[in-house]
Amino acid sequence: MSLNALIAKIADLIFPSARCLGCDEPRDLEEGACLCAECREELESLRTLDKVCPNCQSPIKKGHPCAYCLNGGMEGLDRAYAAFLYHGLAQKLVIALKFGPIEKAAEPLSREMALQISGVRFDALVPVPLYQINERERGMNQSRVLANQISELTGIPVLEAVKKIRRTKRQSSLGAKDRKENVKGAFECALNVSGMELLLIDDVRTTGSTARECAKQLRIKGAKSVCLLSATVAGHGEKHEP
Repeated sequence: MSLNALIAKIADLIFPSARCLGCDEPRDLEEGACLCAECREELESLRTLDKVCPNCQSPIKKGHPCAYCLNGGMEGLDRAYAAFLYHGLAQKLVIALKFGPIEKAAEPLSREMALQISGVRFDALVPVPLYQINERERGMNQSRVLANQISELTGIPVLEAVKKIRRTKRQSSLGAKDRKENVKGAFECALNVSGMELLLIDDVRTTGSTARECAKQLRIKGAKSVCLLSATVAGHGEKHEP
């Protein structure tokens, strides 16, 4: 565990929910909550309820086709789900989880993610992996944290079937074409998933290059279907990290 991660865990123990993760104000919070009432309302407004593609949940304009699907964004994926648009408080929670690392930031994200797949059957949740060195530096894999919490809510087991076998450049620093090349051959499926219906778990989806590469490896090992569930989805062409 990295020093930053250790400090964050100690702070959580000493000052549990002392401040709202959204506005950072020392407000009264419900027991176990990490957001105040005002911030919960803001997060609710960012749910992917409408104005999104029904197949991939990318933001679209009414009456217009989905550019993401038309441009091959769903290659290798049967369907994509997303809990929130990558704006405002949803974006702030993802960054807090990813770079804090503040594990509690995953709770409001994972609850909505679990609701997105209510009534849909999957054999396992597969977190998108980090390269081993990056995970040690960061202190945790945010996708695994989300997957574990979703598993607790849904009963679907977590299966770490995909491994990242080489270090890549940060996707946010690259254009769409370079992102695809950056992750090409960077993952492998380490388990036999023949006949399984799998759900990839990630924190944010933009171009989807990482998810498509992971799905490709799962299908090589016999997966019957591969879907994607992300905490947030950015608009087509938007950047996803600061």
